[in-house]
Amino acid sequence: MFTLADVAVAADQPPPPGADELTMSAAHFDSRRIQPGMLFVALPGARVDGHDFIGDAFAGGAAAVLCARPDSDQPVERQVVAAEPQAAFERLAGALRSRSSATFVGVTGSNGKTTTKEALAAALGAAGPTLSTERSENAEVGVPTTLSRLTPAHRYAVVEIGAQVVGEINHYCSYAKPHLGVITSIAGAHLGLFGSMEAIATAKGELFEALPESGPAIVNADDPWSETLRRRALGPVVSFGRSDAADVRVSATLLIDPPGTRVRIESGSFSDAIDVAGTAGAIDLAFGAAVATAQALGIDPATACNGLRDFRPAPHRLRLQALPGGGLLLDDTYNANAASMKVALDTLHAVSVPGRRIAVLGDMFELGSFAPAAHRQVGRDAAGADRLLCVGALAAQIAAGARAAGLQAVDLIPADTDDSASISSAVDAAAAWLREELAAGDAVLLKASNGMGFARLAAAVTEAPQLDAG
Repeated sequence: MFTLADVAVAADQPPPPGADELTMSAAHFDSRRIQPGMLFVALPGARVDGHDFIGDAFAGGAAAVLCARPDSDQPVERQVVAAEPQAAFERLAGALRSRSSATFVGVTGSNGKTTTKEALAAALGAAGPTLSTERSENAEVGVPTTLSRLTPAHRYAVVEIGAQVVGEINHYCSYAKPHLGVITSIAGAHLGLFGSMEAIATAKGELFEALPESGPAIVNADDPWSETLRRRALGPVVSFGRSDAADVRVSATLLIDPPGTRVRIESGSFSDAIDVAGTAGAIDLAFGAAVATAQALGIDPATACNGLRDFRPAPHRLRLQALPGGGLLLDDTYNANAASMKVALDTLHAVSVPGRRIAVLGDMFELGSFAPAAHRQVGRDAAGADRLLCVGALAAQIAAGARAAGLQAVDLIPADTDDSASISSAVDAAAAWLREELAAGDAVLLKASNGMGFARLAAAVTEAPQLDAG
């Protein structure tokens, strides 16, 4: 909760009359997400300028607006002008963070940030009111948006933090000030932007360096970079993972009816098992990170596990859905890099279905000069499928890798990934291919970077009339 006076102070402006009485519940940068009593932060974007939507924000119930230039058609007294609204937004978020008595948990990593964030929120939520990042709002505008929702009632706050350059996480931590940090993994996400795996590890490790000296660092014991990350920690380190070396040990078993995952958690003499409907992949590691975090904060693991039973996975992250005739949809369309592709393909290989295993894979973005080799590796990993459809500009490299590894049942739909119309046309063609190809009992994996728009394919699969025919 904050006032118009707080916004004015953050913008280095004198508070207008009555500013102390105008209270707001949260802030957002998307006018479509504004609800009555919120602050709208007007920011320029890659495709649109938030200043063009100030009127829409007020129509949606915005109590006030933070902007670089006011809209003269709207109440001027409720528009706070800042030379740099983003910087003012961050100062506002930092002020709210400094007033909070909650324990702050920062979570980052190349893969699994959002799923782990949701697991942390569920586990800590069993011990007290917990704020967490919405969706995947983990970057420049997302971090202050999360902090804007702080209230005095919050006992814990889970802040998801992403990065595309070295120094970015350090900046977010300068005002989010986490007490504890979780790093899920180090992999090749945004490899083209970072330039090397070492740079990725350096960037993610900034979270541990930002912690207070007594702040626990939670690390994946099985990650090849775990020892490097441990050396960045100033305080105690608690590990999670599938190996015996982890402080909190986890394992996962795929479930068939209904589809999902059974996660087993062990820590010292404590042991529990949690069935998670409708999801697969590294959900066990996310749960392990959550229990390790809870223990580091003095929360009983049984309490954390009870909270994890209320876990609700984010959409399009290796979600499982039963299809007619014993088939299965693996919807992992939110994003992709080579490491998460392999996890998804391993899951496709592991599922038990009466029909075929079909993979529909699209381009992975932000890999730079590493992209061709990474896509060929994905093709080699996909060679265990019965059929493969590759969609995109670099999809030809996936197809080549799969054929070189022995899979001949490979189809290709090319697309210009710099042209949204070309991507849309290719996705439409892939949907038609799926409607024609899928039969009852088949399992199908859908995975690509978010910009490929593969979420539309999930609807095509669930609506495919051919599934009933077998």
